[in-house]
Amino acid sequence: MINLEEITIKISPELAQIYRQASTETQAQIQSKITALLESQIMSYHQEKLKKFRETMDKCSEEAQANGLTPEILKSFSRNSYYYSSRIFNKL
Repeated sequence: MINLEEITIKISPELAQIYRQASTETQAQIQSKITALLESQIMSYHQEKLKKFRETMDKCSEEAQANGLTPEILKSFSRNSYYYSSRIFNKL
């Protein structure tokens, strides 16, 4: 069985009344359709955000490479940053 969680959404009073008067089976069908719609919208939203993030990362990578920043240099920044931060925190 699927674990479901209840949420609250605002709808018109007329729709709320019709929903409450509907049979349990009809309510379940409506809930399934609303769930599918929300999943579709949320997945689309997340995919768009992920696409924009990847585009931004690609642009940053291209700009870094154009300015002579190589993966090796980035790794050295990372190692140095870890080295210095660990020394600072060890003194605290």
